[in-house]
Amino acid sequence: MSSLKTTIRAGIGYESKKSLDQRDVVDTVTASSDILLGSGTGTGKADIAFCDTRTLAASTSENLDLAGGITDAFGATVNFVKVKAIEIENPAASLSNLTIGASGANAFVGPFADASDGIVLKPGEKMILVSPAGWPVTPAIADILKVANGAGGSVDYKIKIVGASA
Repeated sequence: MSSLKTTIRAGIGYESKKSLDQRDVVDTVTASSDILLGSGTGTGKADIAFCDTRTLAASTSENLDLAGGITDAFGATVNFVKVKAIEIENPAASLSNLTIGASGANAFVGPFADASDGIVLKPGEKMILVSPAGWPVTPAIADILKVANGAGGSVDYKIKIVGASA
């Protein structure tokens, strides 16, 4: 039996300081708390994960089939029923923009407005999207996450997806 414990860190913290007459005034904002997902399939839980560094040639795209078209670190087919978190990074050394989503037919809509919606990641940018309740994946209907590369050059992007099998 396997288990999955997930920690999601994404937050902005800062300290702003202004020197005034004989004193400093400091405004400190702490980063948001981590989001923890326990092992399982209900809200706030996940039991499957996918992580990979993938290469896309210039002006190409790939469709990641979230309902049985990718494999995990152990070589098992990953079949998401709900996606709880997605992280995608376009490395700073990249010469191209990546477009995430906008796959049209059989699109995994999840955090996107509709099947034509997408997020553009410029070189050095990263996106982290989280839904502890999960976005539904429907085999052959709403299961394709498209990643498209622009014309600038080949990209080795990093992707992590965590979700539930039921």
